[in-house]
Amino acid sequence: MFVFIYTPGPAWGTIKTLAELPYYREHCTYIDQVFAARKLLMGGAFLDHQGGLGILDVEDETQARDIVAHDPFVLGGVVEAHLHPWNAPYNQYHARRTP
Repeated sequence: MFVFIYTPGPAWGTIKTLAELPYYREHCTYIDQVFAARKLLMGGAFLDHQGGLGILDVEDETQARDIVAHDPFVLGGVVEAHLHPWNAPYNQYHARRTP
């Protein structure tokens, strides 16, 4: 499993709502696809509008990096991505891979 944490990037700007962010629709479409492929267990924005996080259930770090790298938010500089391998001993989901 991997956790990605998104923090505001150069294109984040000053926002009032998440929908005002550049590439918001494209990001949502992309994340919907990753979720539908069952590679994203859960994810979402922080309520203080300072980024967000997601939990990926993928085979390896290469897959995790590929998912994050192709997110329109990352490509557009809206967020900076921080990816971490994660061992979740307190987990109600069966992971594909456990470190």
